[in-house]
Amino acid sequence: MAIQYEALLPEVLPHVPGCLDSTAEKAIRSATIDLCERAGVYRKELDKVSAVANTFQYDFDAPTGTTVHRIEWITFEGEELEPISSTLLEQRIRKWREETGQPEYYVQQSSTSFYVAPVPASNSSLAFQVRAILKPTHTSSACDNDVMNNYRDTIVNGALFRLLRMPNVSWSDMNAAGVYGSLFTQDVVRAEQDARGANVGVYRKVSYGGIQGAKSGSWRRRTRDYGNKY
Repeated sequence: MAIQYEALLPEVLPHVPGCLDSTAEKAIRSATIDLCERAGVYRKELDKVSAVANTFQYDFDAPTGTTVHRIEWITFEGEELEPISSTLLEQRIRKWREETGQPEYYVQQSSTSFYVAPVPASNSSLAFQVRAILKPTHTSSACDNDVMNNYRDTIVNGALFRLLRMPNVSWSDMNAAGVYGSLFTQDVVRAEQDARGANVGVYRKVSYGGIQGAKSGSWRRRTRDYGNKY
């Protein structure tokens, strides 16, 4: 479900008399994108991706009207992969594009694709699960229902900050823009703290050695905040 940006116009337009609906709606969209980028409040598990033998690059699709800001985690057949940079991957596995086996690492290549290494040795249906932090596109007309409802005041504050600081318009008010800008920044900080349940790029692998009551070796786990609706 999604809520149109124009649904917030009644809360924005009274503060900027003379502003066109289209201009205000653009500011609402920009504030929503900024919120999603900075606070990571829009998180979704994407459609699963099948593994193909001897293939290291995989594409994924974001919901309509969104793009992937960054990947939060990827699993292969239930096992979490370690996020890694392409440079570090080259150091760990020199010919990683050729080495086959159980995938252990992933590199986010773009907003629509990722690499894995080692390369899968065989086909496996719907093997990769990707959870991503999303943001609306700059041509979108709506955003996720939860984002728009739970951060309505934040988005309004961000939109008013953008509109009131516009130069050479009848509604321009730099002092008021500063106030709304501060409110928006404070709201984003709180939103980021609320949504931080499982931050991107964190590989939850803990090694134990010599600690009383723990076995030596290593194990993997993902701590998910199932109470977090984002």
